[in-house]
Amino acid sequence: MIETIATELGVGTGVVWGLFGLLVVQLLVTVWALVDLARRPRVRFDKKWVWAVVIIFLGNSFIGPLLYLAIGRTVPEEVDVTTGPAAGSNGDRTRRAVDTLYGGGEDR
Repeated sequence: MIETIATELGVGTGVVWGLFGLLVVQLLVTVWALVDLARRPRVRFDKKWVWAVVIIFLGNSFIGPLLYLAIGRTVPEEVDVTTGPAAGSNGDRTRRAVDTLYGGGEDR
């Protein structure tokens, strides 16, 4: 079968096997992105259906799944800076925000 496809395309069998391998990788990445989208409780911009459309329609060129995996999965954590002992002080709010973003809380 591979030889038949290779002769019809006018290429070697190695090229056909390479194209077949790329097709398998493309399908695996697309399925992985769709499964991850289905399991994730929140995505960036809170529109799962938009990400599903991007993954499916741009999946032929790897762009859709890669965009989702690079950008769509990351949801910024919400930081509540209004709670705490000194919510009105800008210095304390800044310190809590920095500690939340970069870890810490220990005295420097």
